[in-house]
Amino acid sequence: MSDDGKGQSPDNGEISPEDREAIRKRSEALGQKLDALKVQRAKVEMPKAQRGQSDFGAAFKFAAELVVGVVVGGGLGWALDRQFGTAPWLMIVLVILGFAAGLLNVVRAAQEAQKKNEPLQRAAPSVKDDDE
Repeated sequence: MSDDGKGQSPDNGEISPEDREAIRKRSEALGQKLDALKVQRAKVEMPKAQRGQSDFGAAFKFAAELVVGVVVGGGLGWALDRQFGTAPWLMIVLVILGFAAGLLNVVRAAQEAQKKNEPLQRAAPSVKDDDE
């Protein structure tokens, strides 16, 4: 192929340091604008989050999900042990599985709550360190 200069740059598609710095500055500015928009949206949506669920209600929900998993597993294991005459092995296994299922539900619910509260956490002012 002949190099007639059409559409070909002499630097073979590499970005110059000046252009790279300009792109970095624009991306930082865009990131700051997005953060400001998230903070603004969090302030608008804050009353909705407060109406949805209190902190005490969320903690009670987490505890109830864990306890219900263990109780359901234990009850099902006890019933199956009586049916098959394998006492106490099925009850032990299903209590452990119920605990694992309850714990998984608690982790999922906590992650969901954290996603909902992340904009509020980002909007909160930072606390100065005591060493400063």
